[in-house]
Amino acid sequence: MPEAVHRRKRRRQEFSALLAVVLLAALRAAPTGRAGAAPAPASASVSATSGAPTPAGLHPAGATAEEIRIGPGERLLVIAPHPDDETLGAGGLAQRVLERGGKVRILLLTAGDGYVDAVRQETGQSRPRAEEFIAYGERRLGEARAAARELGRGISVETVGFPDGGLDQLLRKHMRRGEPERSATTGASDPPYDDEALDPDLPYDGVDLRHAMARTIREARPTIVAMPDPADVHPDHRATAAFSLLALGDVLAEPDRRPGPPPRVFTCLVHWPGWPPGWDRTPSPQDADLPLDRPADLPSRGLVARRLTLGAKQIAHKRSALAQYATQVDVMPEFLGAFLRRDEVFGEIPVVDEPSLARLLATVRPAVPTAPAPAALPTASAPLATATPPGRREPTPAR
Repeated sequence: MPEAVHRRKRRRQEFSALLAVVLLAALRAAPTGRAGAAPAPASASVSATSGAPTPAGLHPAGATAEEIRIGPGERLLVIAPHPDDETLGAGGLAQRVLERGGKVRILLLTAGDGYVDAVRQETGQSRPRAEEFIAYGERRLGEARAAARELGRGISVETVGFPDGGLDQLLRKHMRRGEPERSATTGASDPPYDDEALDPDLPYDGVDLRHAMARTIREARPTIVAMPDPADVHPDHRATAAFSLLALGDVLAEPDRRPGPPPRVFTCLVHWPGWPPGWDRTPSPQDADLPLDRPADLPSRGLVARRLTLGAKQIAHKRSALAQYATQVDVMPEFLGAFLRRDEVFGEIPVVDEPSLARLLATVRPAVPTAPAPAALPTASAPLATATPPGRREPTPAR
């Protein structure tokens, strides 16, 4: 075997060992709920935009984020934990890539079949049966396909069909083969969506999920990846970020990887205490003209703040796409509508290589502020597709 191949193999083994160490350390320290407190930074700087004190290591809110530039023929892979997260975080980005002659592929890790309060509200039962959760997941997958059609023609939507509300437990207790997790809602230990899951026989363990995601990355050959922010307070989003980083690292370390630059990687924040602005009220039509800034208390972790400015047509298509999620509009319309702003905001990993992904993986333990996350809204409001788009918030971590 040539020495260069030996070196690549050793480097991959060393990288895998490094990922395992930082992931284990992060998980041992990570909170199990959605809003664990973090110690306040010891020093502060002054925001260039507002003059207000900004804790060290945090993004100042506002217009300092650079505009994302989309080249012709880009290949975008959006990795999302639940149906609708892809549209909330990157619906405008998907449209821009299509407009520039590119391709968009969406990978949903779950069917969203673990949203207990929504299924209870829908069925009127305090203990819905497993079949009702599976039917709910099938509806959400159908909504995801309908939403993709509203964003543009030719978007591919795929699902792994793993346990909603259980992705974090894959990292903590079910990483190895032979120890599959059982969904708390569907009762399944592999995807119960025979006609829709990429592999309906894939057991619910972290190793198989990691390999399935790496296979999708390899096939899609993305020039851009959009994934959850590792500091998101929702456990499924944090776990999706961790698995995305692991799978990206696996692909980058492959000795026979196709030559070429690595993809740009953008992180999308969906859940953070008190964010996005207006999550708890019915927005006015003028809100779509307002900017959306990343939270001022969100740690930067070396990520570069980015934004994508949307036009009126792109906002309208994003609104139409979100309106396809009838199951979610029924229970959390205000939250959905709060993402209908004139731009989308991201954090970009400045250097996408094995060491940088390993360092970012250590931030799976989020630095969550002490303020509680917004409470759920138990009842529905006006339809999202109306002139005054409402929004929503989920009652439980699992969606």
